[in-house]
Amino acid sequence: MTCRDLRLNSLWLLFLFIGLAACARLPAAPAGDRPLIASADELLQQLQERAAAVTGLKARGNVAVTSPQKNYSGNILLTAVKPDRLRVDILNFWGQSLVTFVNDGQEMKLLVYGDSKLYRGPATPANLSRFLPVVISQEDFLAALTGHLAFPRYEKPVLLPNPDPAVYFLELTDRQSQEKVKLTVEAKTLHLLSAQWFSLQGQETLRAEFSNFLLSGGVSGPSDIRLTAAEEESQVRVRYRDVTFNAPVAAEAWDLPLSATVRVVSFGP
Repeated sequence: MTCRDLRLNSLWLLFLFIGLAACARLPAAPAGDRPLIASADELLQQLQERAAAVTGLKARGNVAVTSPQKNYSGNILLTAVKPDRLRVDILNFWGQSLVTFVNDGQEMKLLVYGDSKLYRGPATPANLSRFLPVVISQEDFLAALTGHLAFPRYEKPVLLPNPDPAVYFLELTDRQSQEKVKLTVEAKTLHLLSAQWFSLQGQETLRAEFSNFLLSGGVSGPSDIRLTAAEEESQVRVRYRDVTFNAPVAAEAWDLPLSATVRVVSFGP
């Protein structure tokens, strides 16, 4: 195996960090009464308020990754703090860490214990794509783990025509790229059911799907999250087993102590 192959295999292990498997069931989120939505701006405001109420999570579960290059599934521990802090420990059968990924908002680090190697580089969207088989911003990725989007990235809300009274179709525009995203929102609960990103040419590039909503710590969120790339048919599926929203996170969570034998491999922005 070449050094390049070893590096790619190590990086692909990171796909574990977006998954969590559902065996036990937390209490289902109550449906409540259907909110009255008068405009696209009002719907966006309510979605923003719900997203802002979730600052992060701690979770245990499983991830399944499917792509033309490699398929994988496994168990993880995950700590996320919006907008861009993430720690994922990929576990073996005995619950010991095989790989640890840390993004402290400034730098991404991937420690592969068996190889005694640390991969590190700036926390940029391009570097995030090194570890994911789908292309998504750091902010949207962390927001998706809680069942939301990074709404400050978007503007120009438009309610699209829809004959189904059970859902709303809301279109938003990315402030920077001007690309569109179409949201499907459950009318009764205002749960985000799916998000579809489109290129400037109108082609779908990415789809996020959220299901099996649970109540944890007073916050309702999905226990099943799927991110699917349109072109390569790559998918990352997250299913929660245990999750606590807005859990306190110690500063040490972003530390990654290294032994003297660990070899550091740097990558650019």
